[in-house]
Amino acid sequence: MLLILFILTTVLLTGILVILVYSIMRPAKRIWPPPAQQTWQYYFVWFLTILSYGGLIAVGLLDWNSLGWPDIVRWSVGLLLIFGGNALAWVGVRQLSLKTTSGSKGPLMTDGLYRYSRNPQYVGDIAIIGGWLILSASVWTIPLCLGGMLAFALTPFAEESWLEELHGDAYREYCRRVGRFYGRSR
Repeated sequence: MLLILFILTTVLLTGILVILVYSIMRPAKRIWPPPAQQTWQYYFVWFLTILSYGGLIAVGLLDWNSLGWPDIVRWSVGLLLIFGGNALAWVGVRQLSLKTTSGSKGPLMTDGLYRYSRNPQYVGDIAIIGGWLILSASVWTIPLCLGGMLAFALTPFAEESWLEELHGDAYREYCRRVGRFYGRSR
């Protein structure tokens, strides 16, 4: 069961990574961000995302602490990253809106968390996955978590040309001031 779930989740995550790389390389024919909500691109990406991250969690539960890491490390560091990442991601969602977060057109957000990061939600999502990797301490989740973190690291690159189309000079100026993930742009 664990092997089958691992393989299925790997295939799903690979699909997400392929979509992101394709969207980065072919922005005019991108799949993410979708051209609109309720398109096949929108449903397809969210379907893959929900199933792959559900699989990542399930694999971690089925292979719980196979690395034998001490509970104090797993629970303290893992939960800190999971809760901190969730706080960051959900505050970002609240500031941007759930609809815009889901890939719809919206206003350019440059204050709140977006003063410090152009992608605070993705930073939070990466922290959540890192927290799950530590908490579950599963050999099988290591490549899955790394794949999930890579997907969230690539997603801004798929979105940037779209955001530049939507917001033009205001977005280019924002990119000059604020780093993709954290801090000032260089």
